[in-house]
Amino acid sequence: MEGELELRGGHIAVDFVNTVAWRGDSSRVVDHLQSYRDLVGWAIHAGVVDPAEARHLLTQCAESSAAASRALRDAKRIREALHSVWTVGATAAECDVISDAFARTARRRHLRECGGAVMWTERELTLHTPIDRIVVAAVDLWQSVTPEAIKACGDAACGWLFLDTSRRGNRRWCSTADCGNRARVRRHYERSRNPSGVATNT
Repeated sequence: MEGELELRGGHIAVDFVNTVAWRGDSSRVVDHLQSYRDLVGWAIHAGVVDPAEARHLLTQCAESSAAASRALRDAKRIREALHSVWTVGATAAECDVISDAFARTARRRHLRECGGAVMWTERELTLHTPIDRIVVAAVDLWQSVTPEAIKACGDAACGWLFLDTSRRGNRRWCSTADCGNRARVRRHYERSRNPSGVATNT
């Protein structure tokens, strides 16, 4: 399932938050990251890791399931902090979760010369590498766009977020063909039941 999840967020960090579907409908809410293997499957689907890295991570997961479970818990904690930041606002608690994760990521990297430039590179591939890369991307996004640029889908039940890069900044749906179309169908149905537009008592 995680490899089939649509990437509608417009940015890998936003798509990562969208690994929980139907947040606004408790009867349908689905967390697509039920295991570390799910995280790796999503990461390769989203381009966070490449196939060779994914195979290495799955080997590490098999060798240390406890460490993989801890990495998955860390990933979910960061995911929920990002969701709160982009829907409710950046409270001190969420900022601490993300800044602590960013600090841990920095400790797993070092500066190296590459093609005449100095770049941060990973010391080694670890179980935390997928979330490290997402955290770096999330902080970069957070610093480069206004809070209003990351929006929730107009279908409250959907709960997915997206980076609005539309010219007028008026995008409403994570997918016009999906959530937007459902909304149009609902409006059409309501108008057909009450063509006069007069409120009825039911």
